[in-house]
Amino acid sequence: MSPTNTFKFRPATLAAGDDRWFVEAWDSTLPYLASIGSTSQWQYIPSNLPGAVSKVKKMVEDSDLSSQKYPISSPEVLSEHGVPPLDWDKAYVAEIDIKREDIPIALADRYSNEQGEIVTIPVGAMVLQGRSPEYVRSVIPEQDEKDPFIFLAFLMTDHRAGKLAKGSGSALLNIAKEEVKRLGLKRLCGDCWRGNGRRLVGYYDGQGLKAIGDFDVPKNEQDSWEGAVTEWRA
Repeated sequence: MSPTNTFKFRPATLAAGDDRWFVEAWDSTLPYLASIGSTSQWQYIPSNLPGAVSKVKKMVEDSDLSSQKYPISSPEVLSEHGVPPLDWDKAYVAEIDIKREDIPIALADRYSNEQGEIVTIPVGAMVLQGRSPEYVRSVIPEQDEKDPFIFLAFLMTDHRAGKLAKGSGSALLNIAKEEVKRLGLKRLCGDCWRGNGRRLVGYYDGQGLKAIGDFDVPKNEQDSWEGAVTEWRA
């Protein structure tokens, strides 16, 4: 049996350059997706698309601002209707401490100037929000006063880290579930691509997030991005 990686977690911040790392790690997913027949999940290199770079930067920036406005996660944060504020955002980075000699080749240049025998590298990222994105509104509303939720807007593993990142997605999802509980809620929602035989939907199902509805986002006159909304309940 292979050893289990031990992760630590911190808020993502602009000061730490996490927005740039998010995009680099996002780029790293493309060769892996191609290897499993999921090229259509992302058909572009995020770092080459200004809109994608700006989107990621705004996620981290919004998290910075939200952490100042809502420094703790507790039921006191909820509005008078018992729902998360629409501007509640929380971005996380999962990290792992490794020996310098174990730095993956793909990351060697980035961490070659780090001091000490133990090096900390980021291996996964997650963004949580107090609202759903517009493209899933055919399945769930922006927020639901009768059945409020936190929305998982972004979950990613840095494939440059190889086996060191294994398990980081599951660990971050556990953090998301704890956030739901700390806020006094019962529901975590998210969305994912449903192509390639719903392989990614199956991954989330294994993590306890069950598919509750499908949607399509038009990409052009002939094609669309196929998605599914998922849900976990405490």
